Amino acid sequence: MATVTKTIGTSGRDYSTIAAWEADLDEDTEYSDGDHTVGEMYADSTFTGATTTINGGSDIGGSASDELASVKLTVHADSRHDGTAESGALLKPTSGSGHNIGIIRIDVDNVTVEWLDISLDSLDSTDTNKAITLVGTNDDNIIRNNLIHDKDGNPGSNGSFMIHTLAAGATSDTLTIQNNIIYNIVETASDGSSAIVTNTWQGTANIYNNTIYNIDSAGTSKKANGIVYGNDADATINVKNNLVAKMVADGGTSNERAYRQANASSTLNASNNLSDDTITNSAYKAPGSDSLQDKTLAEISFVSTTGGSEDLHISSGSDCIDAGVDLGTTNGVEIDINGRNRDSNGDTWDIGAHEFVADAATTGAAFMMFVD
Repeated sequence: MATVTKTIGTSGRDYSTIAAWEADLDEDTEYSDGDHTVGEMYADSTFTGATTTINGGSDIGGSASDELASVKLTVHADSRHDGTAESGALLKPTSGSGHNIGIIRIDVDNVTVEWLDISLDSLDSTDTNKAITLVGTNDDNIIRNNLIHDKDGNPGSNGSFMIHTLAAGATSDTLTIQNNIIYNIVETASDGSSAIVTNTWQGTANIYNNTIYNIDSAGTSKKANGIVYGNDADATINVKNNLVAKMVADGGTSNERAYRQANASSTLNASNNLSDDTITNSAYKAPGSDSLQDKTLAEISFVSTTGGSEDLHISSGSDCIDAGVDLGTTNGVEIDINGRNRDSNGDTWDIGAHEFVADAATTGAAFMMFVD
């Protein structure tokens, strides 16, 4: 088997759109049985396509016995975002994807989607209500190091869900969602709004080191949710090192939910999460041991929450610093939103998608001067 990398962009690349790259995943002129394929995006220009369904690579050349070992949609290292919006390769659709569809829709196993900057800012008047959806078995799917942001308006019933598992998978399946930043998901009609929802998933879900900010529902009975999981009694959910802040609901504090385990019979392994002081109902605060609750925005200390110039890196003095748990290196969990390797650098892990590193010029390191 081989790793086959195809470039996606507008400056002499293999494909000009994500959809065109995906459409060739079943082509035996491009791939062989057991290959690992990588679609590598470049910041040549903004990607504006409405929806890409990743379901190819399972019948190469029309043969059901030939299939890709894995599919990865990523961004070339030189074109990756720096943890802030529109700083790298940008997926900013100009037309709606349709209700409950998703901008990136995954319907096959062994898929990784990483380093995308998905802006919904041009879709406020459309029925697009989901960014990434998982609609099949989705075993060994990994969603990591993405920015997802700026959905406003009324997309129709159900409200907005930015990363949403629509299928149950099998009890033996594993899904991983880590090191993403999701923010400014604002419903303006009478519906809920959510960042990450794996409610239907009946396998194992690893939800690690995500940063979520400003999830806003509308309507007195509608919920503002950060992370929802575990509706199936068979599910095992590992929820660690997540930062969830500013849940806003018209119906008041009972509808402001940073974390929600939908079924107490599911298995929850949680620690080192954070919820802010907008969450007053104890059932929806940061779960698990060594978690931080009731933190103010000043204590979280984002670089900027100014509208239009948000920067959800944490800054010096943040209570998130060194408050996380070391999660090892499986599936690249050690790589933060800036690409920093927490493991090889020997970091004490922070809560959230960003690992804070002090500027060497301001750390007060010891200085010695020798005088003759």
